[in-house]
Order: sequence, then C-alpha cells, then structure tokens
Amino acid sequence: MSGLVAIFGKKSEESDMEPLIERVKFRGTCKGVQADEDGYGMAVLNSAEPESESDISAALDGYMVFSEEEGTILQGGEGETRFCDIFNKEGLSCFESIEGEFAIAYYDDDGSPFVARDPFGVKPLYYAKKDGTLYIAPEIKALVDLDVEIKEAPPGSYLDDSQTWVRYYKVPRIIENKELTLEEAEEKMRHLLYLAVEERIEGADNLGVYLSGGLDSSVVAALAAEISPEPLNTYTVGVEGSEDVKYAEIVAKRIGSKPHVYTYNIDEMLEVLPKVIYHLESFDCAYVRSSIPNYIAARYAARDGRKIMLTGEGSDEIFAGYSYLKTLGSDKEISEEIETFLKNLSKTGLQRVDRMNSAHGLDCRVPFLKPALLELVQQFPLDWKLHDFDSDEPVDKWILRRAFVPELGEEVAWREKQQFDQGSGSSDMLTSIAEEAISDEEFAKESEAAPVPVRNKEELYYYRIFRRYYPESVLPLVGRWTKTS
Repeated sequence: MSGLVAIFGKKSEESDMEPLIERVKFRGTCKGVQADEDGYGMAVLNSAEPESESDISAALDGYMVFSEEEGTILQGGEGETRFCDIFNKEGLSCFESIEGEFAIAYYDDDGSPFVARDPFGVKPLYYAKKDGTLYIAPEIKALVDLDVEIKEAPPGSYLDDSQTWVRYYKVPRIIENKELTLEEAEEKMRHLLYLAVEERIEGADNLGVYLSGGLDSSVVAALAAEISPEPLNTYTVGVEGSEDVKYAEIVAKRIGSKPHVYTYNIDEMLEVLPKVIYHLESFDCAYVRSSIPNYIAARYAARDGRKIMLTGEGSDEIFAGYSYLKTLGSDKEISEEIETFLKNLSKTGLQRVDRMNSAHGLDCRVPFLKPALLELVQQFPLDWKLHDFDSDEPVDKWILRRAFVPELGEEVAWREKQQFDQGSGSSDMLTSIAEEAISDEEFAKESEAAPVPVRNKEELYYYRIFRRYYPESVLPLVGRWTKTS
C-alpha cells in the first residue's frame, strides 16, 4: 500500500535511511531518497513509477483531496507541491480543507519537521525517538532494531513544533438529525459513496476490486463498474463451495465485471500463515483468521497485474454491521460500540487491509471512509442501521441494503452478514489445527505466562509464531478484537 519513511534530527545521508527502507521494501519502489545534511531524510515507497527528485522538502504517501477540487485526488510530486503551497499560506488550518488517505512529512524553512496522518489512519504511521532523532516508518518491523519504544501516530493528527501530536480531526459523535428524511438520507448517502469511489479510482491504472459477494464489497464494485471507463476486474477467494464464491459470481454477472476466482485449502492456509502473521504484526485470533483470505486475495490480484484495489472495509463500523451489536441492551451501548470501532480502526481492520495488500506491493483504497460520508451517517437514527421489523432480530446495515437493491438485486442486498473468514469458508479450519497441536496443559501454562491475554488455543498458536518475529516490547501496539470467543 506504499509507505512513508523519514528521519529528523541528525545530519542525514541515504545510508541512514537504508535499514528502515530495507525492512519494508516489499511495499513498493522507493521514490528517490531525500537526504539533507541540515537534519532530515525522507522517502516514499509505492507501486508507481519512481519520480525524479524535486526541491520540495516533503514526502507524501497516498493522496490528498482538497475541498476546492472535491472529486480530484493529488498524489506524488503534484500532491506534495500543492500541500506545501497551502500549508505555507494557511498554516495548520489547511487541514480544514484537506481529506484523503495519506501520511505526509515536511521539513519547513525554519528547520522544523512536520508530520501528519489522514483522519482515520488508512495510511500507517509509526514513530520512535532515539538520541534526539525522530524516526518515522509505515510498519513496526522497520523500527524494531532501534531498540526503543515504538508508538503509533494517532489518526487525524499532526506533529507540532513541540513534538506533540495534535488532533485536527475527531470522529463525529452519533447525534440524530430529526429533520433528515429517509429519502434525503438515501440520496445524500448514495451521492457521497459515488463520489468516494470516483475519487479513489481517478487516474488509476490496473484497477481491481475485492468482491466477497457481501453487501459492502458489492456496493463498491457496483459503483466502480458504473464509473470505470474500462471493464472492471473483481477478485474473489474462498475454499471450494464457499458462500463468497457463490454470491460474488451473482454480483459479477449483474454488474458486468470480469471475475477472477481463486480457491484454496487448509494446506495453503498453513503455508501462508507465518507470512500473514509477520506482515500483519498481530496475533489476534479474529484478525489473523480474516487476514489469511485477504493475503491470498492480494497475492492473486498482484500476480494478475493489479496495482490499485478497492475494498468495502469500514462499512461494518459505520453502519452497525457486526452481529453481536443486535444483542446489546440499549441504543446507548450500541452507539458507544460504533464510536469505539471507528476510533480503533487504524490498529484493527485498516491494519489488516494495509498489511495484507502492502505485502504484495498493492495500494488498497477505502471508499466507505470518506469523512463527509461518516459525518452524514452519524446523523442517522439507529433504526436505519439496525432496523427492527418486529422479527427475532434487527436487520443490520438496513439503509445501505435498501439503497442499493437496484444495483445488487434482492438476493445480494439482503444477504446475511458474514465475517470474511466465514464467507470464504475458512473460519473453522485453523481452530481444529490449533486444538490438535496444543494440549490443555500447554495452553494453561503458556497463556498464564504470557504478558497479554491469550484467549484460546488458536490465538496461542498464532502468538507463538508472532514471537518468532517480534519482541515483547511491541505488544502494546497490537490491536485486539474484544469479541473473540
């Protein structure tokens, strides 16, 4: 998915950047290292053709959208130049008119470093300080050898002159707008989703869309197929006979995409598991499970020549798509859970999307995480997300389903929600492997000795692999899915 590497605070040479870049070189081709004896070095790795070095003392990973040109993305040297211009004119207030999926570093004329991250943390960003020098990298593994504390840069924040992270964007609270009608809400939601997809495919060569046949990826694929001037390539993975493969075939036929389907088995899952955990930088049971089909899908798309992918990630968090929300006792509890999801996205779902795609040099974009869309949906009554038909349980993501019936048809639009690992058919296979590999005595002993909760044998199986690659000191950075059984 590309990545930003930077060093501030020492006389910098290209050799200083090399160890950091080497650890994440799979993320893409290095866009010329900028190194300066005044005290900074910056580089971006991505899948685009390397650009010639410029005089701009900035490095942009990803893309920016400026409010006066909504719908147009700026990336690479063009984005860096525009950011520097607007930053020098407007100062920190410039972030009021910038969105996108980005991490940016800038060394201004007075010798101060500036670093910022996009509102939701789609682009990864970690930092460490050692001997008065600030190190920036897109993954934990790039900074481990420094042997100092590593921290995640908070999403929607910038690093000010005092080396403090300051929030410029806060996730909006859920506050119902009683004047908003259902029809108006649907129209605005459809418009913003269309715009979000349009922004993310503008100028994209070798575009692909991950299509699980579930609601979220199907919505993104349908809109991308409508907007794209070229036939859309969609990618689906699963075990033989999985539900995802079945439903993805229905969607691909309906939207006229060129479907690519890859099936795998338990042997292939076990083969890629260590690679998945190494790249994911997590041992969390739920995220490892879902990362395996993500990894296999990304590998398949990359081998097929894709460079930029779209995903339906973020929809479950925005539209209350997780099944357990239906069991909570009050609207207040559900709203608090949704807000927690959104605040933790960068270290959970977005980390999975980033790491599995970057492992294969792919740039994966997330249309559902357009700030204007979230700000609209946070005004919806909860009943539009979890709609109660006086049946046994509410229907999740009801307004999104209803809005896209014309594109997807009734069967797909109202398909029951499944986690990616469930829909792809792989959710129980590794559970059985772990149960056989780890005795009750081993689990009791090792889970008690572990410095963090290890909640079942499957998670211990992953934790053992994780510790081959990462020291105990990075455990505070591991995001956890609290509902793992």
